[in-house]
Amino acid sequence: MDNDNAAIVRFGHETGFLKHVSRSGWLLAGVRDGESVAEHSFRVGILAYCIAVQEGANPDRAATLGLFHDVPETRIGDVPSVGKHYVQTADPVQVITDQVRGMPSELAAHIIALIDEHESAKRPSATLEAKCSRDADKIECLLQAREYQREGYTHLDYWVSTMVDAVETVTGKRLVAAALDVSPAAWWEDFARSFGQRRESE
Repeated sequence: MDNDNAAIVRFGHETGFLKHVSRSGWLLAGVRDGESVAEHSFRVGILAYCIAVQEGANPDRAATLGLFHDVPETRIGDVPSVGKHYVQTADPVQVITDQVRGMPSELAAHIIALIDEHESAKRPSATLEAKCSRDADKIECLLQAREYQREGYTHLDYWVSTMVDAVETVTGKRLVAAALDVSPAAWWEDFARSFGQRRESE
């Protein structure tokens, strides 16, 4: 068996496990059967791309950072904010180094660099792409909180306020303001109205 390709396949199976790892913090708000880490990471990548274009950063790099940023959670889980005061988890860069062990060295180095760059977002030396990815991480949580509010969950003010305060880029702050104003159902309601209008004009 080709060991390099076998290692990539193993990594693919491991990252797929994120589809089954719940974002545990939502349980504190009473949300049952909340989103998975994989669902969260998908939208972080999309938002990071959008923010990066507006900020003049490399959108492909920012989106990739967002997509990969929680891969270490296959091994350390998703520790909610209350747990972080008591539980010390391994450095994500150390975790990803173990996760990519056995993969082609160039590929492994690329993936390790992604996690390291995202984790550096709060350092003075952070790249703009890392800042875009981190803002996307926070805004995704804000959007999810707003969606859960629409579903009837009422204990989400903490998530909304903390995510609002955590965003740093100019574009991110503008998106936060819009997210507080735009209904989570707006995309569908706008489509439904325009679809009905088109049917009437036919």
